[in-house]
Amino acid sequence: MCIKSEDLKVFSKGGIPLLLKKFLSFKRKILIICILFLLNSVVFALNQLDLNTASLEDLIKIPGIGKVIAKNIIEYREKNGPFTSVDELLKVKGIGIKKLNQIKPYFTVSNSTSQSFSVYSNTSSPIYLYKDEKGILHYTQFPESVPPKYRKSLRKVD
Repeated sequence: MCIKSEDLKVFSKGGIPLLLKKFLSFKRKILIICILFLLNSVVFALNQLDLNTASLEDLIKIPGIGKVIAKNIIEYREKNGPFTSVDELLKVKGIGIKKLNQIKPYFTVSNSTSQSFSVYSNTSSPIYLYKDEKGILHYTQFPESVPPKYRKSLRKVD
């Protein structure tokens, strides 16, 4: 909000309503922008992508997923069969807990494919856990990617 010298003159003469009017119009603009942003998010969430049918182009459109991670998701799906849950994305290279929490609302897994291909759930790679100096737990499927200073705390998750 930009206050002009004329506004200050009005303000000094008791013209508080003029400043409030300008402030409220600014607040209304911000409110409208926020509402539009939320509506866009809700509409997108209602149109979730099925992990078992999403193309590379579809995956790239998701915030937080670039070309590399989209390619890794498709390669994982081709190698291990259809996803049985969205949480299975943790097994995809480049997706950790933080990334999963960021992208999870955008995905769904169709029930028909997850039931017919449950055979693949036993062929997954192990998940490893390590703790950093701040005490934060990190999960990975690739123990070789763990920084050397944290390898002492590396444990396999059962």
